[in-house]
Amino acid sequence: MKTSINLLFVFIAMCLYHTASAQDVQYAKRIIRDLCSEKMSGRGYVNNGVNVAADYLEDEFKRLKLKKFGDSYSQTYSFPVNTFPKNIQCIADQQVWKAGVDFLLDAGSPPLSGRFHLLKFLGNDSLDMLLMHKKIKQGFSANEALVIRKTNARSSHVLDSCKLYGHYPACFIYTEEKKLTYTVATHVSEYPSLTVWDSLIVDKEGINAFYENQFIPNFACKNLAGFIKGKKTDSMIVFSAHYDHLGKLGPDAMFPGASDNASGVSMICYLANYFSTHKPPCNIAFVLFSGEEAGLLGSAHFTEHPMFALNKIKLLINVDIMGDAEKGITVVNGEVFRSKFDQLVAINKATNYLPTVAIRGKAKNSDHYYFSEKGIPAFFIYSMGGPGFYHDVMDTATSIQLTNYEAVARCLIDFVNKL
Repeated sequence: MKTSINLLFVFIAMCLYHTASAQDVQYAKRIIRDLCSEKMSGRGYVNNGVNVAADYLEDEFKRLKLKKFGDSYSQTYSFPVNTFPKNIQCIADQQVWKAGVDFLLDAGSPPLSGRFHLLKFLGNDSLDMLLMHKKIKQGFSANEALVIRKTNARSSHVLDSCKLYGHYPACFIYTEEKKLTYTVATHVSEYPSLTVWDSLIVDKEGINAFYENQFIPNFACKNLAGFIKGKKTDSMIVFSAHYDHLGKLGPDAMFPGASDNASGVSMICYLANYFSTHKPPCNIAFVLFSGEEAGLLGSAHFTEHPMFALNKIKLLINVDIMGDAEKGITVVNGEVFRSKFDQLVAINKATNYLPTVAIRGKAKNSDHYYFSEKGIPAFFIYSMGGPGFYHDVMDTATSIQLTNYEAVARCLIDFVNKL
């Protein structure tokens, strides 16, 4: 009888665990869905999307009952940014191209308007490159666009040649065969530029292009921070992620940023929710940065104007691209802080949470960077797997699977509890 009762308690405990676990995943999915909604406008600079997201996340910090550093969850700073809020038209020989799907403007592009004749040169053909440089030396008419096809990079020697002879086309057009990848610019370039699928332009003779940019010299953004008190208050673990993304290109093309990095923000909220009912061994801060896509500007500002004493940080764990850990996770700075990396690997080996915990060295590729530059132990962890949508319009809330999402969370929780 006693054995039966014990088995019953075990069964009930397992049911409660799985129910709570399912609720936690649903909570994470809700955060991702909300951050990727039309209301957030891609968490960028058109329609003030990044600050709409900031207000939403401040409300979430309040709901989680995180404590404030001082009087507010936020700190404000500003930086310049180039945007395209108005209609963008691009028509090639009567074929209408769709922004974000068929082509991208260079993020720093100035305005462009008119009908342009396409001068095409193959970027991977040495003879074509010689002919192109000859054309640059000769000069362009006002309606000629320079098309560089099938190039692996936007070679600086093209612009160098234009500068050398003082001859520029009306716009530069680069072609892509694999992926259209957008970004953020904090400046306005000297000449218009765009990227289009090679298959769309290969047989085209001309293009009609009409768009305007709006340069904002001082766009105000926020970093957010809150914390949970631990058993010891003389030190701190920091979990961080960036919540900004690329926003919109014109009124129609939105970059939702589900994997990059609504998924990372959801992980921060997931962990904050867990530790709100499971007292951590020391204080845990939860920090959300803006300005990451513009060049790690939020974390750079934070480390120069910290909301709490940086010397209390035992370890910062920055998470990004948490959408699918089918193949495990990679730890940037694992080679720099090897003993802590080995601790994380040992936990995963004992629990079999993840297929692998891979190691990388130092890299300036996310918000951990400026902390580690100040001598603070800092990891940047990202997941490995998924469809690979990145900085494009396909990175939607429905495109990520959250494979091993909870396993990553459990691994991080165990890691923190043993630090």
